[in-house]
Amino acid sequence: MKKENRYKDTIVWFDDLMNKSFTLIESKKKDYGSSICKYRPEAITDRILTKLSRIQSVQEKKVLKVNESIEETLGDTINYVLFRIWRLEEGNKKVKVINILKIKNIILETRTILNKKNHDYGESWKKMRISSIIDESLVKIDRIIKMENLIKKDQKKRKDLNPKILDSLYDITNYLIFALIHVKEGKDPM
Repeated sequence: MKKENRYKDTIVWFDDLMNKSFTLIESKKKDYGSSICKYRPEAITDRILTKLSRIQSVQEKKVLKVNESIEETLGDTINYVLFRIWRLEEGNKKVKVINILKIKNIILETRTILNKKNHDYGESWKKMRISSIIDESLVKIDRIIKMENLIKKDQKKRKDLNPKILDSLYDITNYLIFALIHVKEGKDPM
């Protein structure tokens, strides 16, 4: 695993990783069109759950059997979270085309949140283990699923629960960025 030491500032890391993420989204849009739009929003949440569960499972077993690194899975998961935030912000309407500008704005909002939280928390994430970051993300995705299920039963809860879901999704995005930084800096993801 190649260790990258050229970065010291979290926000520089964020910008680099999100630029790569955004480039991948644009590339996949060219290759596959807007097929992600066929997913119902809750299906994207489930996709995030499966990706995070895969990382946790591989960490516990200490071996990969699928030809996809933890680094790749983290990157894919970040993109799914960005798509889920976008779909949440779109409300109940069906979408047919990925709105690249909105995805870019979500990345900017994620950056703003990261900056504020890093200020208040003093970059304590740097001391976290990758496994703890994944566990925290799984706890948040589990809460999101519960909130989505509550909304499905009672649409009146949407107004109160959607902001909580959105906050959790932004937190997950930043947690996964932190995990990806750790991997890029040479920490063992297992």
